[in-house]
Amino acid sequence: MDMDDEEKLIEESETEQPSDGVEENGVTEQTAEEAVAEHDGKSKKKKGGKIALYILYGVVTIFVLVMILSFNDIGNIFGMLAHAEIGYVFAAIGLLLVYLGISPIALCILTKSRKNDISVKKTYVIGMTEHFFNGITPFATGGQPFQVYAFARSGVKPAESTGLLLMNFIIYQIVISAFSGLALIFYSRFATNALISVIAIVGFSVNFAVLACAVAIATSSHVRRFLQWCVGLLCKIKFIAKFLEPQLPKFNAYMEQVQIAFKDLLKKPGVFFSCLGVKAVSMAAYYAITFFVIRSLGIEIGIDQLFFVICGTAFAVTMVIFLPTPGSSGGVEFAFSVIFATIIGADQIETISYGGMLIWRLITYYLSMMISLAFYIGFEINCSRAKKRKLLLAEQENAVHAVVTEDLIEEASNDNGANNAEEEDAE
Repeated sequence: MDMDDEEKLIEESETEQPSDGVEENGVTEQTAEEAVAEHDGKSKKKKGGKIALYILYGVVTIFVLVMILSFNDIGNIFGMLAHAEIGYVFAAIGLLLVYLGISPIALCILTKSRKNDISVKKTYVIGMTEHFFNGITPFATGGQPFQVYAFARSGVKPAESTGLLLMNFIIYQIVISAFSGLALIFYSRFATNALISVIAIVGFSVNFAVLACAVAIATSSHVRRFLQWCVGLLCKIKFIAKFLEPQLPKFNAYMEQVQIAFKDLLKKPGVFFSCLGVKAVSMAAYYAITFFVIRSLGIEIGIDQLFFVICGTAFAVTMVIFLPTPGSSGGVEFAFSVIFATIIGADQIETISYGGMLIWRLITYYLSMMISLAFYIGFEINCSRAKKRKLLLAEQENAVHAVVTEDLIEEASNDNGANNAEEEDAE
């Protein structure tokens, strides 16, 4: 090694050596810490806003429940709940667990069929978070956007995950529309007055319209171009164009990729019908919860009435699907108490109807949200640990790089010293 080569090696080593903790990829340890601190600050502000929103939703729900129960003897209702047969209550909770446990399997099947680089376990957890975010947002619209975000954090492209979730949503809509259609068999028994009839017509119409719109968005190139035209029209507004126009090409590509992913799934009928079966079983379990709630209140109904009860529950849920409140709060309590009275018979006291509604709501809404929230917290903990492992690995790589660089410099210096000594001896 001559003098020029040694000097070049030292210069290159010094150039490659990260200054002030700079890693090979240009990210510094200090910058990472600052980024985490900045992220934590923003997260605290967002969490504060979310907590306020959740409190508002809780207050609205409690207010609605109090208003409904105030028209009856609250003491009698809670006295009746205290004497509910606990075995049937646990049976109802068991059906809820069956519904929650089976429901995400459809999303796992869809994701697996597309061979996405994400584990079935993580997909299942993401699927379980849907109930919490649907429960706290108007029109139950929060589940899918969060799932797209969660998939993106797990390495699945947003366009790909949107296609998967759109297919999952359409399968769900097909199943609940089928149950709703069966419920119409007993329409004359459920629609006991003009108000119920009007609400039911609006709710069922919205339900079928949502299904039609979802299919159109997923399959129709005309609808895709119309949406792209609408976004382009918004870009003509100056203050919107400033933010939206640069993203327009990405949006167009995103819509095309969503439809490609969805149409690819349509080419796999085995996957489609498997998911359809999973959703049908899960929703049947969900609608059957009402049967055991009724039995828990001491109302004698036979297993031959199970189909009627399932249809009644589907009718009650569908008729208020258009309400913008989180979890259809307010409307679903009213609808269910009316349908409950129809199922148990007019000769039963009214407090039983409201007591049954309260048990059903506590199990299907609040308990399911708590379970879903637990999965969301687990997902966040797992992501946080993965982020820490990534930062730790980056720090270790930085330390190794620094040691290797120091060794190279030391070796070059030693070679340089040895060469200088040989030259001096030669002189």
